[in-house]
Amino acid sequence: MDHLFIVNPAAGKGKTLKIVPDIKELMESNSLSYKIEITKAPRHATEIAREYVKQYRNLRVYAVGGDGTLNEVLQGVAGSDAALGNVPSGTGNDFLKSFCSEKDTMLILCNIINAEPVPVDLCKMNDMYFLNIASAGFDADVVANTQYLKRLPLIKGKIAYIGGILMSLIRLKNYEATFYIDGEEIYMPSVLLSAFANGKYYGGGMMPVPTAVPDDGFLDICLIDGRTRLKILRFFPRFIKGEHTKMKGVAVKRCRSVRMTCPSPVHVNADGELFRLKEINIEVIEKGVKFIKPDLP
Repeated sequence: MDHLFIVNPAAGKGKTLKIVPDIKELMESNSLSYKIEITKAPRHATEIAREYVKQYRNLRVYAVGGDGTLNEVLQGVAGSDAALGNVPSGTGNDFLKSFCSEKDTMLILCNIINAEPVPVDLCKMNDMYFLNIASAGFDADVVANTQYLKRLPLIKGKIAYIGGILMSLIRLKNYEATFYIDGEEIYMPSVLLSAFANGKYYGGGMMPVPTAVPDDGFLDICLIDGRTRLKILRFFPRFIKGEHTKMKGVAVKRCRSVRMTCPSPVHVNADGELFRLKEINIEVIEKGVKFIKPDLP
């Protein structure tokens, strides 16, 4: 078996299950050996990937879902000789945006089954891996509040996300932190958010660090000073477009490792996985995973 598709049925509002017949037809028409596994619970994708890479060498493992599914599969693939791909069928699909602008899921699928894997950088944060972006502060608060609202009746999708932004503004709390960037110590008494980027995009296309490149051996960091609610409303339109990096109170740095310590826990988001932590340690593993990059513009 050469190709393993791990399908998250919860991703993309059920869109992924509709793709399964197309995957079967494509693989059989190309006479390719494959297996399809459907996840049954959170973290199940990691278990599936881990078991298969133990049994098969040079396996190509495709996460069928969004960035969260890709991250779960990554946890099982990291450290193996397997190649990792993404059949984008989630809500954001942000990591792939660093490589191509194509959005058609089937066009990408048809392309990547024959594409050659390329080495990209892998980031390790504490005891987990991420491929795209980790962040702490306001944007992670938005993720936390959005997830909370989604658990309430009748609040879904964009309504939950807008509500998450409003809740984060109302409860705004800039945080205190000390950063150790390749050994350089930077103390910040008030931080709005900090982003640690391997890829360019997150949150549906926002660019916290437009200079980030997934295969250059470096992590690109953006540190943003604390701001008032009014200043946040003025700041975010530029942040979304990646036009904020030369604004006052914004620092962009490049490094191979970073440590952040805080007096009290803050929300931390890594490829959509949410934590509350007082300390994070991130290191770049240069070209640490083989990624099946679409050969598309």
